Amino acid sequence: MRARIGAAALAIAVGTSLAGCASQPSDGASAEPPVVTSYADYPAYDSPQEIVDAADVVARVTVLDTFVIDDKPEVSTDGDPRTNPQAGLEDPQDVPGVVVTIADARVDEVVKGDVAVGDVIQVAQLGGLYQGVRYEEAETTPFDVGGSYVLLMADHGPGVPYDLLHPVQAMYTVDDGSEELQPVAPDNDVAVDSVSDLDALAQ
Repeated sequence: MRARIGAAALAIAVGTSLAGCASQPSDGASAEPPVVTSYADYPAYDSPQEIVDAADVVARVTVLDTFVIDDKPEVSTDGDPRTNPQAGLEDPQDVPGVVVTIADARVDEVVKGDVAVGDVIQVAQLGGLYQGVRYEEAETTPFDVGGSYVLLMADHGPGVPYDLLHPVQAMYTVDDGSEELQPVAPDNDVAVDSVSDLDALAQ
């Protein structure tokens, strides 16, 4: 499976830093995994109307489960090396992938888009715990299993997970039975207060 989260976020040069390997604690407890932090360049939106217009799907969802993959890019070794850096590679598997967490999420309410209540969709986020290393994108708030969210997402076609238009501007938490939205980060300058507000913008 390819997450294709790169359409928005991975048109980036990711700056990566290793936040140190934890040593084994003297009391025998498990060491924390080393952390690799990346910085993705997402498109930003200037108004609530702009981001709602850009979203293919806006929905309230409940996260049922998550799993982590090493999302390998599509590799073509053909063509001119001057225009294709992968041309002539002997082993395309040497091209590094990107660690991505895929969430299985049940749709609980549809504001916009071609999904239905009860559908289980997949949503991709950068980062995750993979082979003993925790990969984090600096602005991304990872999904909690069982958590309820309102997400503004891009649709990349059949068989490809959705992804958020922006890790801060396109993600809210919401309590069951509530209309009130809580931005996942305080610096969301296009945040709205309720699901009803999003619904009005989507009309």
